[in-house]
Amino acid sequence: MAAITVLAGCNHSGQAAPVQSRPSTTTKAPIPGGQLPKAAPAFTAHFSDPVYEDPAGEFAPFGTDEGSDMLSEWDERREELGPDTTVTDLLEDAGLSDVSADLDNPEDVDAATITVAAGFTLLRLSGRIDDAGKKLTLKALDVLIRYYDSPSEVLRQRADLKSWRG
Repeated sequence: MAAITVLAGCNHSGQAAPVQSRPSTTTKAPIPGGQLPKAAPAFTAHFSDPVYEDPAGEFAPFGTDEGSDMLSEWDERREELGPDTTVTDLLEDAGLSDVSADLDNPEDVDAATITVAAGFTLLRLSGRIDDAGKKLTLKALDVLIRYYDSPSEVLRQRADLKSWRG
């Protein structure tokens, strides 16, 4: 999985132009068969909104390239997800150990999208999430909510994750 750098344009004075909130333009190839991997029962019981089964929605946790790739990779390695596996473990395995620090930049939607992908992948495949990973994923969802002006799908994910007690 490769990190993507977003460059802001410059205005006529040579200074960086401000980046404004805008709809996502992420496009991706559909998941083969259009079906997401089977979810753990605890995930299915709590995360019941259709957004969690949407393989192509721009704000669905598995609808982005990052979400789809993370889910597909870890579905093939599901047996490696033990009771002590963390969101940080998934990020580190992908070579993205520094992504959590990037969440302090409110413009870094790539870091936020990758973090949401890791958090919901762990939840979907194992039916659990570590406390630090839950906090990190909530922080990433907040970045996306602010950047994209509160899309309902992301608000739903935040509310559902916040109420998760698994």
